[in-house]
Amino acid sequence: MARRTLVSLWLGFALAALFFYPLAAALASNLYYLQWQTADMAEAVAAWLVLALVFAGILFVVWPRPTRSAAAILVLVAALPLASLAAGVARELPYDDVMRAAWEHRLLRLAVPAILAAAFALAFLLRPEAFGRWIRRSLVLVSPVSLVVAGAFVTAAPQGSTLVAFERAEPAAGPGSGCSPVLALLFDELSFSYVYTGGAIAPEFPSLRRFGASATHYLTVSAPGRETLSAVPSLLAARRVEGMRVENDRLMEVADGTLRPFDAATRDGLFAAARDRGFRSEMGGYYLAYCELLAGLVDACRSRSFYNVNVRGDRFSPLDPVLTTLVLWPRQFPFGLLKNRAFAIHQRDLVEELSAFARRPFGGGRPVFRLVHFSVPHLPFVFDAGGYDPPLNPLQTSPDAPYVRQLRYVDRMIGELLEDLRRQGLYDDTTVVVLADHGYRFGGRERDPLHIPFLVKTAGQQARAEIVAPRAGEALLKDVIAEACASGQAIASAQ
Repeated sequence: MARRTLVSLWLGFALAALFFYPLAAALASNLYYLQWQTADMAEAVAAWLVLALVFAGILFVVWPRPTRSAAAILVLVAALPLASLAAGVARELPYDDVMRAAWEHRLLRLAVPAILAAAFALAFLLRPEAFGRWIRRSLVLVSPVSLVVAGAFVTAAPQGSTLVAFERAEPAAGPGSGCSPVLALLFDELSFSYVYTGGAIAPEFPSLRRFGASATHYLTVSAPGRETLSAVPSLLAARRVEGMRVENDRLMEVADGTLRPFDAATRDGLFAAARDRGFRSEMGGYYLAYCELLAGLVDACRSRSFYNVNVRGDRFSPLDPVLTTLVLWPRQFPFGLLKNRAFAIHQRDLVEELSAFARRPFGGGRPVFRLVHFSVPHLPFVFDAGGYDPPLNPLQTSPDAPYVRQLRYVDRMIGELLEDLRRQGLYDDTTVVVLADHGYRFGGRERDPLHIPFLVKTAGQQARAEIVAPRAGEALLKDVIAEACASGQAIASAQ
């Protein structure tokens, strides 16, 4: 009995560890993108313990039984952890890109799982006792991998201190009290080619058309990068950053052939300019660790990971690391059947969290400069004009219908955010910016992913205007701050 108990506990621990292998691999090599917290580690340990006890209890009952039903239960129990191990290992292989491309072939994608399932079924039906022994030996053989997973969690534990949210008290009014508030809405992969038709906003986006009727359309704005990793840091630094990468869990800039830590807090940066003009500055966004990057420059911050589903940090849920692990799975069949649902829920929660941040009241003694980086219309494509309505495969990029569906939701969301300003009586006196980090990289209608929409409604603006002269997005966003002060002072003088 004692030996049986020990075997069950060890294998229960091991199966739980195998399930969390993709998360452990991410903690070991991509901790920065997870924005990992001490609370996340506590949730993961709790989830591991619960899964280990569940697995151990089942194994204790069926392990010594040589019956066909016991073998079937063992297969069902081990299937998810072993699939998760395979998903994590596949991502780490040096030929991951080759495997991913091959798996896009429909026949291969369906045939390999079908052959494996048929082989298992045949062995199970013809030799149930041998099949059961083989399953037991296989579980024992892979169980030491659990020590690798445990090691990754232990190593990551001391590093789980990324700053993801803070709020500073509002000081007395500063010298920038004559500036108008600024709300900048940055959308990931919002495409000029999809939004505009013949120099005008397409009719399928009524909220943007209404907003654009009294805004300035900068029709030739270039994004500072083709990817978020370089584009958004360029916007924060108010200069074009040519190369970015994550090294040793830090955001690094490639400059003159060497790596140096990226600094968004320079005197020439976006938020330094806002602070110098007396703004209360606020940053909300996903993907990058904004609160770490801007800790000394912003007064309020919300920073969320695109992969770690712990969006609302005030709740404790052992389900979060389980969903995070599924988000880290490959999107290809059959892994995508579970990943898609988890990723869809996470996209919904990200949008809700950041929308709430964008709606924060503008009260206080100073004007507010608020930049919010939204995760839409970037995949997963889980929204349409009616709201959250995820399809079976929200990661499908071709054809572009799912992207267009989500664009319609972005249009609706913009309309709701601006209507909220109108209800508060703040819309006319607020500078509102709608822009993108870059275009849609997978779209058939995309002509140039570096050509981005950039609309600015200054305080008091009533008429549409166009500017066709080429502008750089990273410089233009900084210029908006100066213009907000000029327009705000003009309104104050008129009153």
